[in-house]
Amino acid sequence: MDELDQIKDIAAQVLEDNDLYLVDVELKGSTGNRVIWIYVESESGNVSLDRCVDISREMNFLLDASGWHGKKYALNVSSPGLDRPLRDIRQYHSNQGRNVRVTYLKDGEEVSSEGKLTGVTNDKITILTENKKELDISFPDIVETYVLASF
Repeated sequence: MDELDQIKDIAAQVLEDNDLYLVDVELKGSTGNRVIWIYVESESGNVSLDRCVDISREMNFLLDASGWHGKKYALNVSSPGLDRPLRDIRQYHSNQGRNVRVTYLKDGEEVSSEGKLTGVTNDKITILTENKKELDISFPDIVETYVLASF
């Protein structure tokens, strides 16, 4: 099992007893000096700093117990924030009603559209574009989706 899969498995263990779920894991740095980023989200939308600290402590303990003891690494646990694309269908559900920018494949080409996320099913999302047209985009066609900041 490679490092990334090992970290994902440990994160899943830590998160299974919470209303949190794993969105993404990033490994940065060299093998001797890893920086691990764990991105978590909550079904209830409540990912506080205290919760991130608790998850980080438990992750450190389990990483050390699984062979990371003595390796140099820094562990960061965070909610994804607006600068990260949506990765999990649950993120789409929790962001309904917000404006998004979706890059997707249409006839083999990447195109982007912006609008209000108005619907999410197991197969697709629906956005209401600026010209008031509903656009259905199937999940397999989505390249990336970002929530747009509203001011």
